[in-house]
Amino acid sequence: MFDPRILYGLVPLPWWGYVLFTFCVVQLMFLGITLFLHREQSHGGLELHPALRHFFRFWLWFSSGTVTKQWVAVHRRHHAFADQPGDPHSPVIFGIRRVLLEGYELYVAAARNPEIVENYGRGTPDDWLERNVYSRFPVWGLVAFIALQLVLFGVLAILMA
Repeated sequence: MFDPRILYGLVPLPWWGYVLFTFCVVQLMFLGITLFLHREQSHGGLELHPALRHFFRFWLWFSSGTVTKQWVAVHRRHHAFADQPGDPHSPVIFGIRRVLLEGYELYVAAARNPEIVENYGRGTPDDWLERNVYSRFPVWGLVAFIALQLVLFGVLAILMA
């Protein structure tokens, strides 16, 4: 017999509930990027409470597979070489089309460069969780996030993710 939970998950919502949930998830990611990764970790222009700092660090790993040290390193490298050779994602160097369509690939290429990560990623969290979970298994967070969404919201989670 067909089980409708496969389609709707454990938490069936009205159409606007799925939209609202997705909107909130994206907004939390943007807040994490803006406040935690950019303002606090990259530039030191803000100091978050340790609980909030860890929440954003977990949330970004969980919802996108982001590793703090890599993101910060790529961003700092971008500032060090803004629109010059060495900038990991400059539209002047790579072209606006490539940056818009392949920006993730450009980020990953820079994040995989150990010289960039070591030189520009200093001062980022370096605790047990960072070394043994977040940095070691960045994809696990995203896989767990999508699996949880599939269980909660069924096949609609594919569109939400």
